[in-house]
Parts: sequence; structure tokens; C-alpha cells
Amino acid sequence: MRRLIVSGIGFFAATLIVSGVVQARGLFQPNAPGTQSAAGKPAICITQHDVGNMVLAVKNDGTFGDFDDTKGPDCFTGLPIKACEFPKGSNTRYLFAGAFWIGAVSGRDTLVSVGADGWLRQHELFPDQAPLGNIVYRSITDPTKPQYDGAVSEQDFIAEYYDTCTRDCLGLGVDAVDGRQHRPLGLDITQRSYAWSYAYAQNFVLFDYAIRNMGHNRLKGVYMGIYVDADVYADVTGNPGAQDDVCGFKRSLPAWYSSSDKCQYQDTINVAWIADNNGKLTLPNESVPNVTGTRIVRTPSDTLDVSFNWWISNSNALKDFGPQGRKSYRPLEFGNMGTPEGDRAKYWFLRNKEFDYDQAYVATIGPLDTTWIYPPQNEVSNWAKGLDTRYLLSFGPFDIEPGQTLPLSFAYVGGLNFHSNPSNLDNLPFNPDGYYRNLNFNNFGYNCTWSSWIYDTPGFDSDNNGYAGKK
Repeated sequence: MRRLIVSGIGFFAATLIVSGVVQARGLFQPNAPGTQSAAGKPAICITQHDVGNMVLAVKNDGTFGDFDDTKGPDCFTGLPIKACEFPKGSNTRYLFAGAFWIGAVSGRDTLVSVGADGWLRQHELFPDQAPLGNIVYRSITDPTKPQYDGAVSEQDFIAEYYDTCTRDCLGLGVDAVDGRQHRPLGLDITQRSYAWSYAYAQNFVLFDYAIRNMGHNRLKGVYMGIYVDADVYADVTGNPGAQDDVCGFKRSLPAWYSSSDKCQYQDTINVAWIADNNGKLTLPNESVPNVTGTRIVRTPSDTLDVSFNWWISNSNALKDFGPQGRKSYRPLEFGNMGTPEGDRAKYWFLRNKEFDYDQAYVATIGPLDTTWIYPPQNEVSNWAKGLDTRYLLSFGPFDIEPGQTLPLSFAYVGGLNFHSNPSNLDNLPFNPDGYYRNLNFNNFGYNCTWSSWIYDTPGFDSDNNGYAGKK
């Protein structure tokens, strides 16, 4: 029988439902240096979850991690920022940054808005000016403090930002592909992120979004996605380490009720993952043996088209690559096969229904493959062994009526001891099955399962849909 989760977080989803829409308005404002914006400027702020075993930076502009690589300061504490350190105190980096993407048909236009695209450095989601746009902090740790009121976790960060700019709010110029300024969808997005120090919840951070259509147009064919560019390396080396990442997707993984249980079952998790290609196990000061990934835990509908796409960006179009299916093939704007640039290409990737093969298998795709386009062979060995890889996990479609709000929740999850064989990379590019036999998904699967249980407690109808799950 699945057990109920206690300690104040077992009813996480129920708490979200009854609390209503949270306004990011002055309940607990940051007072560290650098938090105030000039008049009329968005109050963009970066802070970090650090109560658990994963230290993860979050911002109030539709991104997490740190696309700008500023190292801070944290807008609450003034301390340096870790984009994603896992485990805490290891001086490792498992994420450059991630971003929320959303696309829709509005009127006759196909539009996409992104927290960031990671390539052209487009930023299209912005908070209000200070103090209205400041991040709100809450915590369940001390009932005597004002930030306890309405808290869900030991460390809540609540942000509100908008897709309403008819021009580039930071003056970064026009879209290089579409040849125009950003056309907004008219969205108000409330982002809540949560972290805990409990043993079963310390290896992930939960994100919960409320996406409201502020405009007058019905948004049709809405697709949402989480974009991730990891760049896994040890911070102590000063080596950016972006050129040896590998990624993939797991529909299910072995899971346990607790880390000491011998009772194992297969859990459907639908998680995108990314890691260093060999974990640098022979280099003690540079070792990065773990894995991180994105698991969707709540969407507006149980019936969805889900897509998983990965690609390797490069200014040389011949080296810019990502898998494309024969039935869903779309030529990209600059002759490359990977990076989607411009609204039309981004929307296509959000909705293409592809589940790309894992990166390690790229050299096994032959010229007569009936499903996948034959990869250019000049770089196939490098792509299979790991490069500067990014992925997009997306789903839809939905329609959002004017004034309507849709939910989205996902977990950014870490898994320990992913790599254990120092010579495993020797299996690539031509023996990916052998490479996978030496990867350990056990702790990752355990943490993915708990991220879902904390959101929607087994045996309790925490999302009020009339179903309490299996016992």
C-alpha cells in the first residue's frame, strides 16, 4: 500500500488549490543590495533554493539556473549564486539554465514567447517594476515569522511576470529570423517554486505555474515546454565543460517506496535527463557522476501530445544537429538540423509529437531507417559521445479563453551515482546498449517517484478530481 506523506507536505496539491492565485505583491520583500530597479524597469531578481541537497537558482523572468551567468548576488541574501549544485557543497554545476516556453495561435498569428531561448539570448517574459515585481519568500520553518503565512514548503519563492511587451523590453533588438519585434501572447504567469530538506524530498525542486490569458483573443493550439541547457562540470576547475553532455528520455524507471526497501516496481515517470558523458570519474577534483532531469507532474489535461526534442547548437550549420523524424521533418531557417530559431520553428518543435532517440544512439541511425532522417556522418561520432546538448520537453494542445488560467507543474530532479564505470565512454559511438548497461538510474527513479508523490499524495484526492490513486 502506498503511504501518505506527512510533515506538512503530503497535502501539497490541496494547499495550492485552496489557496487561490498568489499575487507577488510585497508580503516579504528582499532587502539585499541590488534588488531595486530603476523607475519603469522590470524588477528582475535571482535567488536560489538551498535548503535541500540541490541548490537551484530561480528568477522572476521565466527562467531557472542562470542564463546570464552572473553568480549573483542573491536578491534575498546578497550571497553568490549557484545555478544548480548537486549535491549541495560539491562545487559542481549540473545546469547552465532552463526556461519556460509557450506557443499559440492568436488571431492569424502563430506566436511563441520564451523566458530565454539559450541561443539568440531572447528574453520575452518580465516582472513588474519594483516593488510590485519583486519575488516573494515564504517558509513553513518558523510560525512566528510573517513569511510563514500561506507557506507550502521550507523555502517558497513566488514570482509573477508577464508576456505583454510589444517591443523588446531590454533593448536587445528584433528577432533575427522573423525580422520584427516580439509579438506578445498577453499572459500573466505566476510561478511558485518549492524546496524541502526532508530525506525523501531533498533531491528536487518543484515548480508550479498558473498561466492566465490577459488578452481579448482566444489562444488556440497552446503548447507549453521546458527548455534545458545543462553544461555539466565541476566549478572548481574553471572549465566551462559544455562540450561533453549527453541526454535522453525515460518513460519508466525502477522505483522503491524508500531508499532501504527491497520491494521494487516500475514507475511511469516520463522524464527528460541530461548528464556529463562519463562523469569525470578518474579526476577526483572534477568528478560529476550524477544526473538531473525534468519531470512533468501536472498539466491541464490527462490527454496530451507530448514531445521530447534535443539538439546541439553550433554557429556552423553543418555541426548544428538534432534528430528529425521522416514524417515530421521541417527544414530550419539556416540549413541546420538542430536549433529552432524564430517563432515558427519554435512552435513546430513544441508541437511535433516527436520522441527523439537518446543522444547516445545517433550513430546507429542508418540511411534506410524508416523513422528518422539519416544524420550527417561527418560529426556523428562527436554527437553520440556528447557535446553542448539542449533539450525541450513539451506538451499540448490547449485553448485558453480570455481571463482563463491553466496550471502546469514540474519537478527538476537530481539522481546520485549515475556513473560508476570510468571506461564506459569507450562504448560510444557504436555500442550504446553497452553504455546504458553501465548507467545507474536507481536513485534518479526514486527521486522522480517522490517528486510526484509529494505533489499528488497516493491514497488522497489532493487535486480534487475524484480519484485518489491506487492503494
